[in-house]
Amino acid sequence: MKSPFRITSTTLDVLEAFLVRGEELHGFAVAKAASKPTGSVYPILARLEQAGWLDSHWENDHPEEGRPRRRFYVLTPHGAEAARAIVLERRGELPAPQAIRPQRPRPAFGSLARWVVAW
Repeated sequence: MKSPFRITSTTLDVLEAFLVRGEELHGFAVAKAASKPTGSVYPILARLEQAGWLDSHWENDHPEEGRPRRRFYVLTPHGAEAARAIVLERRGELPAPQAIRPQRPRPAFGSLARWVVAW
């Protein structure tokens, strides 16, 4: 498949992050999922959006104090189709979508040990 921009290994990692998660992601979450620095990921997100492969929007809610607003990205139908084709062509397989399960809060380190000792 011919793409309107150069497909690097980092671009493939970013596309796989969207394919695996199957949901909208903010930029830092994309960087974390792709295991790449944000300085490499944000220009890729801009190119993907300019090519029409991604849609984005700013979060509506006011963020917590000290945290900037997040910009969320999601694959467009055309972008999802193109991403699948390119990842399949370049890597030979598609990543398996993950079911994202909410994680239970865990007690702070050592808090359980203090509770057990108190008994």
